[in-house]
Amino acid sequence: MMKARARSSSARALHPQQPRPTRELILDFAEQLIATCGVSGFALQDVAGPLGVRVPAIYKHYASRDDVLVEVARRFIRQLSDQFTYAEQGLERPAETLKAVVDEFAEFHLRNPAYVRLSLTDFATPAGGIEYVRRAAGGTFRENLTDGPLSAMHERLSRLVTAGVAKGDFRKMTGLDVYRIVKSTLLLRLVYPDDLLVRTVTPQERRGVRKYLWDVAYRYVQV
Repeated sequence: MMKARARSSSARALHPQQPRPTRELILDFAEQLIATCGVSGFALQDVAGPLGVRVPAIYKHYASRDDVLVEVARRFIRQLSDQFTYAEQGLERPAETLKAVVDEFAEFHLRNPAYVRLSLTDFATPAGGIEYVRRAAGGTFRENLTDGPLSAMHERLSRLVTAGVAKGDFRKMTGLDVYRIVKSTLLLRLVYPDDLLVRTVTPQERRGVRKYLWDVAYRYVQV
């Protein structure tokens, strides 16, 4: 036992934990601020303070505040692209599989409150404005259905919905129809009438969000 502990200590000494690069720390603090203060309330000086630097030091890593926000959005796009993932045999049980992926979709948003804020900002921004999530994804919402980092996610959802329609489990609809109702319902549920993004959500509240979202989604897809 003593030898095992000694080997473990030696391994830690040989491979010390590497500190996170400043570029990543900037994004970490930006995420926290966006979640609690909103996109409009996010300022680079509030990131500089916890890092113990002045704002000009941030410009060594990012050209502007908007660049920081786009890079934060890019983090979420990489994770979002893995949503609506299921085993191939899941297509044989479309309703069960859809519930599982909708539950995970809710959890993803609960884990990433800053992404919810950025999404709401994008939806409220007319074309030509700074649309952080859309810019990070490399195109408009419609373009992302068939191209870019989110296209595979939309394709998986479309296959699942198509399987449900073919089996008679779902009424006639498209994957986009389901994504639209799930996404809009979830975003609104997380901020209205109570803002769940500014505090730690209890396990009971998490279950409530998942149940609410699935109830809406199932009523929408059922025959």
